[in-house]
Amino acid sequence: MDFEEEDLQYPAVTHRLFQLITEMSDDERRTLLKLLEKGFLKEKRRRRFFRKPLRLPVICSTGDHAYRNYTKDISLGGVFIFSRNALQAGQQIRMFFRDKDSTSPVKIVGNVARATPEGIGVEFLSPDIDKITSIVSLVSEE
Repeated sequence: MDFEEEDLQYPAVTHRLFQLITEMSDDERRTLLKLLEKGFLKEKRRRRFFRKPLRLPVICSTGDHAYRNYTKDISLGGVFIFSRNALQAGQQIRMFFRDKDSTSPVKIVGNVARATPEGIGVEFLSPDIDKITSIVSLVSEE
């Protein structure tokens, strides 16, 4: 089984992992546990934070320009926004998230970490867990 091509959320992958672990000796399981607790695989991950898929309207503002876009996903460290606007890596932007019933938007500032043809990856400058939770809850309430 090639893990690069498999959907890791697919139940057969989890089943196979459990199967491999249960077939290990006690010493192998202890070693695996110690490696995982020490963060052995953390260097192998590309991202620091788990991403939650989230399609939500967002207004991005850069100086005197404002753009209406949609998010693709969000994490504690940042957000990916579908955008065809000419934004560049390193550019600071303000983001305003609001649901249709809310009068006061959730505001957060970030830097464009990368720009692709699909959109922009934005790193939050001061991640505020309360603000991020508020943003995610906007979708949960719909």
